[in-house]
Amino acid sequence: MKRGLSHTIGGEAPFDQFDWDRLRVFRAVAKTGSMSAAAIVLGGSLPTISRRVTDLEAALQAELFQRNHTGVDLTDAGRTLLRHADLMADTIHAAQIEVGSVANDVGRAIHLVCNEPLAQYWIVPRLAEFQLLNPELTIDVSISNSSLESQDSAWDISIQTYRPRNPDQISRRIGRSHFAAFVSSDWKLSNGTPASVSDLTQAHALVHASYASQLEQSRTLFPGLDMMRRMNSMEAMISFCSAGVSPAILPTHIIHRYPDVIACPIPGLPALDIWLTQSPRLRRVKSADGFLDWLVGLFSPTESDWFRQLNVTLNLG
Repeated sequence: MKRGLSHTIGGEAPFDQFDWDRLRVFRAVAKTGSMSAAAIVLGGSLPTISRRVTDLEAALQAELFQRNHTGVDLTDAGRTLLRHADLMADTIHAAQIEVGSVANDVGRAIHLVCNEPLAQYWIVPRLAEFQLLNPELTIDVSISNSSLESQDSAWDISIQTYRPRNPDQISRRIGRSHFAAFVSSDWKLSNGTPASVSDLTQAHALVHASYASQLEQSRTLFPGLDMMRRMNSMEAMISFCSAGVSPAILPTHIIHRYPDVIACPIPGLPALDIWLTQSPRLRRVKSADGFLDWLVGLFSPTESDWFRQLNVTLNLG
């Protein structure tokens, strides 16, 4: 079936002529063995089916079918194209399923990004109960200690101690994170109770790298910060502190989770505001308001005193 064949420049078929509609017609003819049968399957007319096949042959510069008394047979080129067309059909079908799944998930999936101290030691231990009570939502949690501006992953809600700078994002302050020195009972027995920043400096206290970096960026520094030992893992800091290696500067809300370390109030340790930011996408998520209310409630005075605006470290010891 060579009638209507044309030649393209450079020997390649223009991409805009090699479209899926022609391939869909081609597959139907190949599967049914005749153009009239393909027309019935696709609900089109015989002239339209014939024209689509002719256009595809012209675009590919190849004869795809040979006529016979019962219909058509595939040529070698036709069999090669059918193999690729079947793969394309499978890919399109898989894309339809996946895109449809993602579209449905828009209404129930929420991605929360939060820093390590607040996620691992406050939110996540309470999240399982919320998830069990709200099975229609899917809550995914990512831990990141960086500011929103430096995050490259998609998120719906962010809880950080960096103040957001994007005016297009909805942000609110939901609490304040306070810090104290923590020591093991053995360290206290051997060295006494640290009572000042100077004591922590001399003891080469552990400090979280993100806390130190944020203080440096905001210029809310205290003497000796550059002499302290920085770590980027809260779990490692707590492990070292519990073993009596050195004191550690940690957020006060970990107290009840680690009763084997002793909290010591230190005047001059800066507190950090806690900011909740939500992306515009969250407006499309069903039941998002309920999750937002739950998150904010975790930092309210009725839930805990650790996140109040006033200096809660005065009540330690």
